[in-house]
Amino acid sequence: MAKTHSYTPVLGKRIRVTPLDTCGKFNKAQHKPVATSGFVSVKLAAEVEDGTEITVRKADGSLCVNEKQSNTFKYFTVELEFCGVNPSVLDIVTNATKYLDHAGDTAGFKVAYGKIEKKFALELWTGLSGQACAEGAEDASGYLLLPFITAGTIGDIEVTGEDAISFSMTGAVTKSGNAWGTGPYDVVKKAKQGGGGFENAKLPTPLDPLDPLLMIDTALAPPPDRAPPFPVPCETPSPRH
Repeated sequence: MAKTHSYTPVLGKRIRVTPLDTCGKFNKAQHKPVATSGFVSVKLAAEVEDGTEITVRKADGSLCVNEKQSNTFKYFTVELEFCGVNPSVLDIVTNATKYLDHAGDTAGFKVAYGKIEKKFALELWTGLSGQACAEGAEDASGYLLLPFITAGTIGDIEVTGEDAISFSMTGAVTKSGNAWGTGPYDVVKKAKQGGGGFENAKLPTPLDPLDPLLMIDTALAPPPDRAPPFPVPCETPSPRH
């Protein structure tokens, strides 16, 4: 008999951002994902259009018609705050582009004027409060997927004499018409056919093109950091005496 998984996500372990083409497709030969633990927060906000209220009153002031149409969910807005500067991530999720040094290494980023056409997918792994690892599990994690996002912009930058400089992405929105399917990556565990243990696997069911968000639990560990961020302190060091 099928059962329902119940879990409590807590804290963030890792994010992975994957560049996509304008149709939401991933090209392994052209697109290079980046996984990092160098983030402070991920914020989603639902944009909802209120349903129209239809009200008609009689001559005596009492209601003759009093109806409200259903609200309509439109999209999620997405904000990211980073711990440090990772130009490879900013190059994917914002209007920033990588800037190379004389050795051809990524030294930083630059921002140009113009329309933002970039698209990407965002995956987030969380911890699970009080969750023991199941049989054959590598880990016990929550897994959140936004399969098709229009990139945002670099957030406000403030330099002060007290606080560390933080970098963020703001203004990104989810987009309908995703082409993620079961995805290009293994993100879950499944029992091997015929028994004999478990194996890594992609999502069990393809996403509908109109699905902007997926949240599940997973027994597969998140990917390791693939592009270490440039070291900008997350905390202001204590002054030396």
